[in-house]
Amino acid sequence: MVTREPNSDGRPRMAGRGKSSNAPSLQQLLREEALLKKAAAYATLVQSWERGRVICLQQDKQEQKSVVKACQRLRASVAEELWVANKELLMVRRAALRYLLHCEHLQHQRELNHGGKSFYAERL
Repeated sequence: MVTREPNSDGRPRMAGRGKSSNAPSLQQLLREEALLKKAAAYATLVQSWERGRVICLQQDKQEQKSVVKACQRLRASVAEELWVANKELLMVRRAALRYLLHCEHLQHQRELNHGGKSFYAERL
């Protein structure tokens, strides 16, 4: 079993079981290297995950802004379509009223002509 104990200068020292020498063995060095590589790989993984998280959050914010702008554009286009549709409806209703008024005028004129009467029409 390998334990780490700090030296007087603060650096870790390798202490083996049953050996009194302070020099680390090859296996201990290899284990330390493997642990360091694993730690470095884990740190890289964490940094990568953090970068990915930041990117996802930024994309989410951009997507929300995009959705808001799309809703605003849609609202504006619907408002414009409603304005145009109301204007067209008004024109159609006016044309229909003119037609009804003209038909009523002709009907009234026919009824007067049938009774021997007529409208006064100014001739120029």
